[in-house]
Amino acid sequence: MSDKWRERKELARQAWRRLRGGELTPWRAALSVGLGLVIGMTPAFGLHWLIVIAVCVPLRLDTGVAYLAANISMPFIAPFITFAEIETGALILHGAFIAMTPSELKATGIGTLVAELVAGTAVVAPAGGALGGALAYAFVSWRRRRPKVTP
Repeated sequence: MSDKWRERKELARQAWRRLRGGELTPWRAALSVGLGLVIGMTPAFGLHWLIVIAVCVPLRLDTGVAYLAANISMPFIAPFITFAEIETGALILHGAFIAMTPSELKATGIGTLVAELVAGTAVVAPAGGALGGALAYAFVSWRRRRPKVTP
């Protein structure tokens, strides 16, 4: 193997270790999943990967796990998350849910919908992240306590 190939291979290993952040303890798993879910529930579609890297690498969280969790906003799930965020925002800002009929949406206006989306995201995303992080903590703790089965 040439020296150039070895250097590239070592550089790739270092980058992988940096993205992984270290051993996946229950707390690191919980924080990685929770943060990934919070990022994934934001309406920053197409930017989640960059946001995950920008946040997880400095915090030494598992970037792969966080990005996997951020993929909660897949096309068949994202409309339901957005709907929940808009309705939650309407409840916070106006004290009542909004009717999601086409005529009601036209009457509401884009500025009001954006305000409701922002307010709802500020509540729904952290709640989803906390729930997912708690489940990840419980799962990783359970997996670590289980006795290893040897064939």
